Amino acid sequence: MKGKNSSAMQKFWNFLASVKLSFFLLLILAAMSILGTVIPQNEHASVYINHFGQAHGGFILALGLDDMYHTSWFLTLMAALGANLVVCSLDRLPKTLKIIKKDPNEEINRKRKADETLSIEAGAQETAEKAAALLKVKLGKVFQNTRPEDQARLLFAQKGAWSRFGVYGVHFSILIIFAGAVVGSIWGFSGRVNISQGATVSSISLNNGKPHKLGFSVRLDKTQTTYYQKHKNMPSEYRSDVTFLKKDQEAANAVLRVNHPAEFEGIVFYLSTIGESPQKLLVKFTRDGKTQEVSLLHRRWTDLPGGGKAGVMEFRKHIHMGKMYSGPFARIAYLPGNNEKPVVLPAFKGKGMPSKGPVEFDIVEAKTAPYSGFSVKYDPGVWFIWVGCTLMVLGFFVTFYSSHKKMWIRVIPKGDDSCRVEICASANKNKIGVKRLAQKLAQALK
Repeated sequence: MKGKNSSAMQKFWNFLASVKLSFFLLLILAAMSILGTVIPQNEHASVYINHFGQAHGGFILALGLDDMYHTSWFLTLMAALGANLVVCSLDRLPKTLKIIKKDPNEEINRKRKADETLSIEAGAQETAEKAAALLKVKLGKVFQNTRPEDQARLLFAQKGAWSRFGVYGVHFSILIIFAGAVVGSIWGFSGRVNISQGATVSSISLNNGKPHKLGFSVRLDKTQTTYYQKHKNMPSEYRSDVTFLKKDQEAANAVLRVNHPAEFEGIVFYLSTIGESPQKLLVKFTRDGKTQEVSLLHRRWTDLPGGGKAGVMEFRKHIHMGKMYSGPFARIAYLPGNNEKPVVLPAFKGKGMPSKGPVEFDIVEAKTAPYSGFSVKYDPGVWFIWVGCTLMVLGFFVTFYSSHKKMWIRVIPKGDDSCRVEICASANKNKIGVKRLAQKLAQALK
């Protein structure tokens, strides 16, 4: 019974140490990452239903593909690959250590086929000393011995044994990166917040829609859009001036621009949008041929005549679509009933633009205030990832640009004033390079 358990454990260990398992897991993770790039992440459920349809959108939401990198099954795949790397490394490490720690005095007597053979008109002692000096320059410390049967001088040197650890450095770096991803997934967060000019907020809306308190407050002091002189409708810069407050006291000021974020207490704020926030948006609401005027609020539901609800998700004071349209624009969330999923509909001013959907909204007028939209992110695992990436680069450099080189030289006396020299070379990588080194040594000894 004990033997069967041992055999089963060995099979399981060999399975975890399999390169085929590594390839399979990497292939699955790569495929899932492509899906995570193709499928928009962290959008409202209605976006997936509208874009992919009821069946495919529901499938995406059911599998968590809308927030794939935080799903339990994706983290499980990462953990499986991590376990595979650990077992694979532990399985091969004893062999690597045995090679590295091998006694040079054992290596010196190892019989190998000569790569270079030459006859030299000089004494064996003199030739051995010259060979040892050359070998020391190329590979470092030289070990010497004498073969009793023919008084041959044996020389051995090696360099770069530590380079065999390069692959383990790469494996360890991947584990560190995985650890950073898990730390960021569990203890980090990302979300969004819109702040009207002059307003102060102390919480944000996470990507899953839940509120999250920051532990401090953010005040939007000023928002500004600069346009090109020759192209009046083309923005050249978006800018938002903010103040971070701690216990109602100003703690720091920052200027945010696109691709120029600000950080406070480890939380990073990215400027994502600037616009006009509608305090009230007066629209014409058309359903079943009947049109009525309704005032909608920003990010708040308003009951509609005849049932259903609507709210303004986004408003822009002016957009330019060439000859098709130029004027205000809004994205309005429409909820037909309590048990139905909301849909997002566009709204323009006037009847020039085509509309699709169960109802139609036309903008009449808007009472607005300037606002800035920020993407907010806190990732405590980011330093793990930086350290892991740095270690990975070093590991790849060691793995691909260095090798464990070994060189044997046998100086066999043929008389008092002549000898035969045999040079053997070996390396775990770049075998051509170490053969050339053997040729150079042979040329130098002639």
